[in-house]
Amino acid sequence: MIRRITDDNAGFVKDVSDIIALEALKHSNLIPNLSGDKTLFLFSDYSRVRGHYKTYSFLVLGRSGADFFNGARKKFRKDFGLGNRQMSFKGLNDKVKLRSLPAFLSLAGALNGFILTFAVSTSIPYMFAEQFLPVWPELAKFKKPVLEEMLRIAHFGAQAVLIAFNRKQNIVWFTDEDNIVANDAHQDSFGRIAQAVIRGVLPNEEIGRIGFGLTGVDDGSFGIEDLAAIPDLVAGALCELLDTLSEKGQRITPRVDLTHPAVSGKTDMICEWIGKIHCPLKKFSVTFDLTGPGTWDWRPTFFRIKNMNTAECEFTCPAQRRAQPISEPIRFDIGDQY
Repeated sequence: MIRRITDDNAGFVKDVSDIIALEALKHSNLIPNLSGDKTLFLFSDYSRVRGHYKTYSFLVLGRSGADFFNGARKKFRKDFGLGNRQMSFKGLNDKVKLRSLPAFLSLAGALNGFILTFAVSTSIPYMFAEQFLPVWPELAKFKKPVLEEMLRIAHFGAQAVLIAFNRKQNIVWFTDEDNIVANDAHQDSFGRIAQAVIRGVLPNEEIGRIGFGLTGVDDGSFGIEDLAAIPDLVAGALCELLDTLSEKGQRITPRVDLTHPAVSGKTDMICEWIGKIHCPLKKFSVTFDLTGPGTWDWRPTFFRIKNMNTAECEFTCPAQRRAQPISEPIRFDIGDQY
């Protein structure tokens, strides 16, 4: 049984927790068991393509998964001659990166963990800021849109941690270098907000250390950047997919299957991979859409892409096959305590 928010005063945040818990009850393999790891790692990235949705993707895995990926990805980079190229959704116009994408996705799919993505309609300007400003006046120093992003990411990330956390685990969170961490003051405030929210959703739990870092602290080996690229690819692809559906007058609705719309080749490839539900790495999402004219007339909806053409996750990457027995510790430059 996964953890869930029990405080009725949490409002729609509790609704999201209940929705995910219900889906986990129906699908017992939805949330991987990461209890054997001393540390949970969270990598997050965010995207907005054409303007109908903003997506927030969170990769959650344990230390053992991060170490395995680190060994495998080095062989992957060598096999495809990536050199100093950084994998990212926006960078897939590069032919070398695009050619390597299927193998990179296959490698990522072998991770024991999950990616949780939140997609918020741009018709919803504020979900948190207007509630927090009266009770936390110090936050008024930030521009309201930046504060809203801080609060969204903190709450969405805490939700991802909540469903994977086990007693005494450390939590280490690497975020993309977005406006929420644009300078030292922003970084400090986001860290304090996120830590407070995490401890708030786990009020009675014994939590180890909580640490935060930026993907930009990568030491040039791409160990951190390659992990962060996984939620980057998912956030970009789902953003384009949902934008395309919106332009056709469609949106995610409970118990209704939608036909996959025509999207770019890179998005089609990533969405096909997202739909491989039998991969060790699980992928699922929650959308927020307006349902009426009122400020709070919106609701969360759980969804998964289903790829009906695959019965299991194919392991097609030679680097991945050769790296099966390899587990090379990754350096995070945040101290040995993790």
